[in-house]
Amino acid sequence: MARGSLIPGTQNDRVKLNFKGMGKLLRGPQIAKELEGRMRRVQSAIPGSELQVLTNGRRARAKVLYGSDFDEASTGALGRALDLAGGQRGVRTKTNKPRARKATS
Repeated sequence: MARGSLIPGTQNDRVKLNFKGMGKLLRGPQIAKELEGRMRRVQSAIPGSELQVLTNGRRARAKVLYGSDFDEASTGALGRALDLAGGQRGVRTKTNKPRARKATS
């Protein structure tokens, strides 16, 4: 049996990435470009904000810098910008764990 993850939309093609391959993928320029595009939409909704894209460390990251945590708590500008850019806040991503079966004696 073939090992690896199935690639959606193909004829049962599979891919297997090792630890180094995943690290290279997450730090790659394609991921950085994708994140920059997403966060550029968020930045455009907040005048005076700054976009920062980093590719060091374990993965590529994009940040929108605006004021302090106190400013965000007072105004909510960054949260509104995320909503305008198509992000979703407050959506549960974890699934409920199945309940344990009762012991039968």
